[in-house]
Amino acid sequence: MNHLAPAHDLGTISGAALQQYLVSARAAGVDIHAALAAAGIPEALANDGEARIPGDRFERMLEHMIAAAGDPLFGLHTSAFIQPGSYSVMGYIAMSATTVGEALARVSTYEKLVGDMGTTRVEPDGSLIRVIWDCRHTRQPVRRHLIENVLASWVRYTRWLADADLQPAYVMLEHDAPEPALAAEYERYFHAPVRFRQKVNALVTHPDVLLHRLRQPDPDLLKVLESHATQRLNELGLATTVTYRVREAIRACIEQSGLPRKESVAAALGMNPRTLLRRLQEEQTTYQDVLDGLRREMAMDLLQRTRMTQAEIAAHLGFAEIRSFQRCFRRWTGQTPGDYREARGVRPPAT
Repeated sequence: MNHLAPAHDLGTISGAALQQYLVSARAAGVDIHAALAAAGIPEALANDGEARIPGDRFERMLEHMIAAAGDPLFGLHTSAFIQPGSYSVMGYIAMSATTVGEALARVSTYEKLVGDMGTTRVEPDGSLIRVIWDCRHTRQPVRRHLIENVLASWVRYTRWLADADLQPAYVMLEHDAPEPALAAEYERYFHAPVRFRQKVNALVTHPDVLLHRLRQPDPDLLKVLESHATQRLNELGLATTVTYRVREAIRACIEQSGLPRKESVAAALGMNPRTLLRRLQEEQTTYQDVLDGLRREMAMDLLQRTRMTQAEIAAHLGFAEIRSFQRCFRRWTGQTPGDYREARGVRPPAT
């Protein structure tokens, strides 16, 4: 396995992730040998899926490809070449998950195995959910093409995993709207309206999409792959996000003994409460946001999958009373728990 010394500010990208761009550029008639040479990336390294390539060299390679292709939507079109291997072991972890939401929860944990191009976060948007990607690259036009590629690749890969034409409610992009002919191409790729000049780059979707089952879940393989991924992160000196660790610590407590106190979660992660809150703030979230997101996901799953009463679900998720649960659920989804169940054809349990 080979590596080049990483650029301090842009980190690295895996050789596996690089392949998507090489295949796309070759299909567009670009001389990829010249592109790699211009970026100072040895071809043997580019073809090593386990290699780590400095982000500044990847940026130079992509800049060369964009210019050579002469395609104003090169990044968007490159999403057509996404494969499980493009995401390194993270792609196979997602493939083995049970639902879209479970696969998404793994992204923020293992995305550093793919590279340091950006980070993923999830936040509420009224009754919808934003899946936001914060791009680390600032140079244009590389930044715009990277953002478009990442969001479009997510959509395509998720459709393949779910074996369904899952559609975002809409897509948010920070850059200006292109000419009308190009704008239509965005909607053809995303199968959804696209809003330009937005504050973040995100896929906005209904929470139900997160519950959609994937076509080949394999819980046993998932455990093996996660163990391998964690080992690989340790080998590379990369840490999982605090957000994910907090989320999973809360989930484990809810399933085993009930809603934990914040102090207990901090202790389980080897931190004091103030450090925990600061680390979450650095990842642009809060303890309450993590808790609300997990409770929302678990509530929707229990309402759809089980015959538990609303009171039982409220108690299971640590609500003091059923009315508090009902208020929160309506705020999260725009529906009451009963309406949510009825809309999905789930017969209310006997009380």
